[in-house]
Order: sequence, then structure tokens, then C-alpha cells
Amino acid sequence: MKTIDFSDEELSALVQLIDIAIKSQGLGVAEAAVVLVNKIKAAAGPPQTNDVPFVEETPQFADSVEAVQEPEVEE
Repeated sequence: MKTIDFSDEELSALVQLIDIAIKSQGLGVAEAAVVLVNKIKAAAGPPQTNDVPFVEETPQFADSVEAVQEPEVEE
């Protein structure tokens, strides 16, 4: 077995490239891609919580939404 060291950013880029290949080539590459991505995820381990961007735990929602009135067009 051969090993290669990748940074987290490089692994993320590799997964993105595999995703692009799937979207480009479809089901023909999907099976092989899933195997590779699963190996990458297993090697990367669980995501570190301190690297996750801040996400508000209590999101706020609007009480109501008013319809936008489109300007009248003069003919």
C-alpha cells in the first residue's frame, strides 16, 4: 500500500474534483468516485468542530413577508 500526505484543504479540493467528474461523466464514474470519497473521508477522520464557521444556534425568522409590488409599465 502507498500513502500520500494531504492537508485538509487538499482533501477538500480532491473531493470537489471528484464531484465535478461525477457531474460531468454521470453514472459511469459514480461508483468508483463513491469508493474513493469514502476512503478519503475515513482517512480524514471526523470533522473538527473548531474549524467549522460560526453558525447561529437559534436562527431568527421573519414574522411575515409582504408581497413586492412591481412598478407599472407605461405603454
